[in-house]
Amino acid sequence: MPANTELRDYADSAFGQHMENYAAIDLICLATSDGFPIVSRSLDRIHFELDTLAAASSTLHSVSNAVSKQILLKPFRVAFIESEKGNVAFVSLQLQQGEFVLTMSADESMNIGQLRVMISRLAEQISNNFH
Repeated sequence: MPANTELRDYADSAFGQHMENYAAIDLICLATSDGFPIVSRSLDRIHFELDTLAAASSTLHSVSNAVSKQILLKPFRVAFIESEKGNVAFVSLQLQQGEFVLTMSADESMNIGQLRVMISRLAEQISNNFH
């Protein structure tokens, strides 16, 4: 996606900084809301196909948005998956280039509140540079 080259490069750098600064973060991914991967960073122990993660993030984005619009009458902003070994957060991003979903996972040492703060800061950083 040539139009997203600058976004990809910026996000990749920001993802690297976040992962260096916060040891609990396992993975960060940016994908289009329709399931195309833009960029991701993950720990070496995390093995996944970027296309699969982008598709899963897109699906959760769509489902979360549909539920939020039906119940709250507003589009969703953040969705969480909580597990025994960690948590995953998904944030909807509206940028000049289109609609995206930002995904971040962290191990159990980072609680859901901390994860929400981390992904919200990163989403705001990206949004401020590409809105």
